[in-house]
Amino acid sequence: MKPERLASRRTLVLAVLCGLVVGMLLHRGLMDESALLRHLSLRSVDQATAQLIQHYQAPLNQSTLTKAAIQGMVNSLDEYSEVLDAQAYARLMASTRGTFAGVGMQVGLRNGSFAVLSLLPDSPAAAANIQVGDVITKIEGAVVTGWRLSQVVDQLRGSPGSVVNLQLQRSVPDGPLDRTVDVDAVLVRQMLEAVYLRTRLLENRIAYARADQCYDTLAADLTAALYTLTELATENHSDTALRGLVLDLRANPGGSLTCAVTSVDLFIDSGTIVTTEGHQGIEFYQATSSTPFELMPLAILVDGGTASAAEIIAGALQDYGRATIVGGQTFAKGSVQTLLPPLANGSALKITTAYYRTPKGRSFSEVGLMPDVKVNALDERAVLAAALQVVGDQADQAQTPNLSNVE
Repeated sequence: MKPERLASRRTLVLAVLCGLVVGMLLHRGLMDESALLRHLSLRSVDQATAQLIQHYQAPLNQSTLTKAAIQGMVNSLDEYSEVLDAQAYARLMASTRGTFAGVGMQVGLRNGSFAVLSLLPDSPAAAANIQVGDVITKIEGAVVTGWRLSQVVDQLRGSPGSVVNLQLQRSVPDGPLDRTVDVDAVLVRQMLEAVYLRTRLLENRIAYARADQCYDTLAADLTAALYTLTELATENHSDTALRGLVLDLRANPGGSLTCAVTSVDLFIDSGTIVTTEGHQGIEFYQATSSTPFELMPLAILVDGGTASAAEIIAGALQDYGRATIVGGQTFAKGSVQTLLPPLANGSALKITTAYYRTPKGRSFSEVGLMPDVKVNALDERAVLAAALQVVGDQADQAQTPNLSNVE
């Protein structure tokens, strides 16, 4: 008998035997159908890996193919799930601890482009005269079209003293229409301190707080800042009560769900704050207790860069009528991402684990939040004037809390 025919018969016999064994295991309950499918899927991956390594026109290795397989699986899920390589994960962890090496500008998606949303004072980006509203088009000569936001952020960060070359586009007035000009910038990365909450006292004893990110201790930091601003108001006025708060969430990309829940909890005494719906079912997050800020007049500033957890804050307080939303339509990111524990190779998965709804059941994954008072969010003077008017009107109609008498 020819060797080819003999090998073919052996393969057929082996396949039949394997089928009989699997059938017996399934029949006796020793292997369920899902386990069989997992086994066959993993076997197919192993086979594909071996064939690629053996037959591809260029050398390949197991590590490269495993990384590509993980990347492909996650990228096929949705636009927000992603794989962070070991370096990106390490930089993310470092930034959450308060310091990082970068150029000092916050970037977000706006109309499909990567726009500069804010600048840190005295940062390399500020020194290079980069402006809010500039759009990044190239990094190190590579066109960023099609990139994820995390890729852009990761490229802007790096080692202190290292250089990054950017090309941006800027709209400048030119008669009745704006024209677009290219701006080149060479930036030297430096160690920066992440300051996510900035506060000050505005006119008429109205507090202002800008939160650039939703981090776990935002509510506690905001509480401390309001007491500090109350003391400042006491020094300058005979009336010790703050008349209200302007909470600026423009260009805030979100962050921690815990931050959103605890921040809303500062301003309401009861009720549902947000509902999440995911693989683990439906979960309700409730307000826990009364606070000194339940009656404080409140305006929240939003724009196209206000996303995710920041939208939860604005949406919940809008639903309860506790805050007037001022500015522009928000980003529309109604999903929750969870950063999972690192894999064996140091990379980590950040995947969508739930979608959320406001207290009234609204989902703004498609359209975002609409402001109660629409103002050009990039016009700083106009948006602050509108917010001050809103808070002032609320304060005139209600008694605001006197924080100097609260222990």
